[in-house]
Amino acid sequence: MKYALTNGVILDGSKDMQPQRGKTVLTDGEIITAIVQDDADLNGYTVIDLQNRYLMPGLINMHVHLAGNGKPQKKQRDNEALVKKIMASGLTRAVAYRMVELLSGVTTIRTVGGLGSFDTRLRDEIAAGCRVGPRILAANQGISVPGGHMAGSVAVAAHSNEEALQVLAQAE
Repeated sequence: MKYALTNGVILDGSKDMQPQRGKTVLTDGEIITAIVQDDADLNGYTVIDLQNRYLMPGLINMHVHLAGNGKPQKKQRDNEALVKKIMASGLTRAVAYRMVELLSGVTTIRTVGGLGSFDTRLRDEIAAGCRVGPRILAANQGISVPGGHMAGSVAVAAHSNEEALQVLAQAE
């Protein structure tokens, strides 16, 4: 489908990113093909009036734990014990998987440690059109050293290089 996005304020993602008015964004499918003046010929395009709303490049969140909610904690909790409870049965895993929130306004996320294979499962479901969400660059569960960052929660604790390689091989 070809679209002409008119009557918007364009933020182009450049270094200075000055708002641009009086321009129309032309697309073909998911590809932006041109940015033209508002008085350009739009024959063959479906016109969408942005009603003076902003149009900008997609936002990318480069550090996501799908199992987390991002809210600050008043007191430290035992993440390792919490993850063990969540992953203990098929029912609790299914509930946790359904609770993953993806409609946060970003178009791409990069996961950096998660519960089991949730990240790649969700990525594949979104790509197949079974769920709505952003593009996911998935890492699944991380690998850490014993007592290291997120070890026992969204990362497996490996005691040696060989053990880390075994964990990695099992994930493939």
